[in-house]
Order: sequence, then C-alpha cells, then structure tokens
Amino acid sequence: MPDSTDSRARLAACVTAAVLVLGGGFAIVVGATGMLGARGPSAAIPAPPRDNAVFVEDEDGTGADNQANIMNVTAPGLVRITSASGATAGLGEIITPSGIVATSDSALGKARRVTVRLMISDRARTARLIGAKADIALLQIQGGGTFRSVAVGNSRGFAVGLAETTLGSNGAPKTITLNVGNISAMNATATVGGRRLTRLMETSSQAVTGQETGGPLVSLSGQVVGIEVGRAGSGLHANGFAVPIDRALSIARWITRQ
Repeated sequence: MPDSTDSRARLAACVTAAVLVLGGGFAIVVGATGMLGARGPSAAIPAPPRDNAVFVEDEDGTGADNQANIMNVTAPGLVRITSASGATAGLGEIITPSGIVATSDSALGKARRVTVRLMISDRARTARLIGAKADIALLQIQGGGTFRSVAVGNSRGFAVGLAETTLGSNGAPKTITLNVGNISAMNATATVGGRRLTRLMETSSQAVTGQETGGPLVSLSGQVVGIEVGRAGSGLHANGFAVPIDRALSIARWITRQ
C-alpha cells in the first residue's frame, strides 16, 4: 500500500482537471455484469460491499492507475443525461444490469422522460423517471437489454482527507472530465440548488453544475462512493457535495418499493 499523503499529492499533480477520451489505448471491457436468469437481467438494487477494494499502485504511479481504474471499472456504467436541446444536463450511474440509473434529481429538472447517452458508445436511449427522493432520482432505460453497471463501494470506509475523483462530461462524445480532490467533511449540510440537504460528503472538488451533477464520486480503485448533487460557495471557495453511496442505494431501494 502506498503512503496515503504521498499518493494524494501525486494524484492531484497528475490528473486534476484532466479529460479522458474513452478508448485511446485504454483497455475497456464492455460486458454485462451479473448472472442472467430466465426472467432477464437483474433489477435488484445492489448493496454496498463490506469493504472497499484495496488500491494497488504500480510503476505507473497513482494518477495513471486511478485513471485506468476509472476507465475499466466506472466508465462503462456511466450515462450522459441530455436536455431537449442536446446539451449535457448531468451524468448518471447504471446500478443494475436491467438499466436502472441513479442520478441527482437536479439533473432532470421536472422532466419525467429524458435522453441518456451511454458514455462508451455514445448511443442514445430514452429513459423514464421511476421516482425521486432527497435529491436522488432513479431512471429506467427503455428498450430492454443488459447493461454494464458501475462498481459501488461503501461510504463508511471514507474519511476526511482521503483522495477522490469527481467525474463529469463537457458534452463532447465519449469524453469524461476528471476533477481530483479530497474529502473535506462527512455528514455535511449545504444549500444546493435552493434546497437544504443534509448528511452529505463535502469534497474539495468544485462540482461543475450540469457537467458533474449526478455524476459519481469515485475512490482510487474506481468504486462509486457518492453521487454528486451540486456545489456551494463561489470561486476558489466553492466545494462539491455528494450523497454517500450507502444512503443513495438505500433511497433507491425505497423508491423501487413505492
């Protein structure tokens, strides 16, 4: 295991505000996750693992290893949510092989149907709103099929000072933006988009409205540990806020039971 302080410094130096073009030399495995039964791909909301994956740094260094994990573990399960004009409104994470997407309610506005584009292929699909609560919204991708879902971690294993990467989209096809930072507070309260939200993870990553709204907060191993809901503050004093993944998945299960 690398020294955490040294790793955070090298990570920030390597990939802060980086942009990854999907493909381009990265090995991406785009396959279905989970076992398929006679009734089709699973729609069960996953539970966070007991322990997060251990980050392994090799000769490529922390930044390159983190990027590789993002490309292999996270990117295949991301969708870009687009507005009626085609502009990016935010991101979402596919959390079940059946195509249930978790995102921030702020990325949807009042829309009950949206267009999502799979980040790897840029293929457009219609998605309908299942429900929303506490700024977490669930979408169902329409048209059937089996989807690669993101790997979820657990937010219990995160603490102030740990490195994280916020993912977003600048609207360019097959492109992910990276904003690297550290966890600055747990159980934070903030007013985001006119709504007062509690029990949030606060990060030094300045979540860009629209580009990163609803996108994942990921560990060095590429596991999703939070869902970005927005930012508060201005300029250099702006911080990002995310719903911890443990809570987001609990909300998702509540929505699907209604």
